[in-house]
Amino acid sequence: MDANERKLRIKEILVERLNLATDPAGIDDDALLFVAPDEGGLGLDSVDALELAVALNGEFDVEIGDEDMGIFESVQKMADFVENHLAAAV
Repeated sequence: MDANERKLRIKEILVERLNLATDPAGIDDDALLFVAPDEGGLGLDSVDALELAVALNGEFDVEIGDEDMGIFESVQKMADFVENHLAAAV
């Protein structure tokens, strides 16, 4: 799986795990996850962040600590985090 495929998988996880009514491919890489949809974001909350942390751990085997919670700003930040951890594991 390359970086673009992982980014799409993260979008799919967002839609599947959080029951979002949107097409994963339609989620902008830089959309702010915790900003209201009418302001261009996805409108997520802190419970959603916890669900995403569990999902990313299960899918990509990455540990997300309290100090890493800033990765949930956007899909791009989550993808960068995953890529960095996968590269460090090699």
